[in-house]
Amino acid sequence: MATTSPAHSAKFSPIDFKTRFPALDGIRALAIILVFFAHYGGGAHGNFVLKVLNEVRKRGWLGVDIFFVLSGFLITGILYDTRNDSHFFSRFYARRSVRIFPVFYLTALILLLLTPILQLQWRWLQLTFLAYLGNFFANHDFSLYAVLSKSHHPTADVTIGHVWSLCVEEQFYLIWPLVVWMVRDRTKLLWTAVVLSLAALGLRCAMCLHFPPELAEQWIVRTLPFRMDTLLLGGILALLLRGPHADRWQRASRGIFLVMSAGVLALFLLSPDYDSPWLLTIGYTLLALASAGLIGATIKPGSPEFRLFSLKPLLILGKYSYGFYIYHLLFRMAWITLVLVPVGRKTHSLALAGIVELGSAFVVTFLVSKLSYDLFEVRFLKFKKHFEYDSELREHRTNFAEELKV
Repeated sequence: MATTSPAHSAKFSPIDFKTRFPALDGIRALAIILVFFAHYGGGAHGNFVLKVLNEVRKRGWLGVDIFFVLSGFLITGILYDTRNDSHFFSRFYARRSVRIFPVFYLTALILLLLTPILQLQWRWLQLTFLAYLGNFFANHDFSLYAVLSKSHHPTADVTIGHVWSLCVEEQFYLIWPLVVWMVRDRTKLLWTAVVLSLAALGLRCAMCLHFPPELAEQWIVRTLPFRMDTLLLGGILALLLRGPHADRWQRASRGIFLVMSAGVLALFLLSPDYDSPWLLTIGYTLLALASAGLIGATIKPGSPEFRLFSLKPLLILGKYSYGFYIYHLLFRMAWITLVLVPVGRKTHSLALAGIVELGSAFVVTFLVSKLSYDLFEVRFLKFKKHFEYDSELREHRTNFAEELKV
């Protein structure tokens, strides 16, 4: 893929899928940090600062929404730019497969091999996660299907519930390419995405009106029909930045981010419950718009957002964020039992124990993710060169011809 980016000028030109924005890896890093903090280091109580930090940490789940918007932005851009490709579907799915499947199914295989060793207890419906359908079948009592448990020995419990978000993305990847292929005009595709986004908001409102909060929360949070606007709003941004007013929309992105973030913060303060109808309805829309605004502001070279998310530590973490997400929660019970509890007893400080647990889990997960990527995932990523799009092949032939002239 080309590594070019829009010129460092006041004008932001329309982009295409070959445009590379390294700072987006920084946004991936932000998302994975938020998710990680939501799952580790909690429970600290005491002074005002600790309580505030714990409240912020509990909202780390919004990192998943950032991932959704970013995926919608990138995938829609690729699909729209290659909609006339001679092998549109096969090349898209092949490229997605070599990126997503290897580490996912490697993890599944390892867990299956560990089952007799750790004496893990599987429920039949948990196997639907292997087909990226677990988010639907486990919704009636998600807590029962989020963990592979071992009787009388919770240290060996394996948490797999977080892969619901991968199910949502894979279902989106299955359906959205067909829509883009059928609706080829950019303006019509934009309106299609807008209508579908409004439909998702309407479905969430109807669910909250007619069902108990607990049931509404389970279905709204983890299923594509209720969450498709989060992905589609990223797609809408991708389409806007491919149109004649790309510069105007890019410049408006920072304002969108600030205004929508203020709305999200107000919702968190006024209606803090995780199953709040306000959060489950308009809250997810505001959060998706804020994420889209952040992405739009970040891709302008030279902007403060671009410089922030281009910091090397964030770029490095973002590079390994997919594996990090899959691995980080698997053995959370072991970290609690073997690190958090003993350190807390010795230091008589849950806050200090949380820091030790969080830090050690983060470092180990990062190292595992890096090794996974460098030693395993890259071997499959090399296969992408066998599924290049027509425009890439033409570009390579042109470059080769120019080299021959020289």
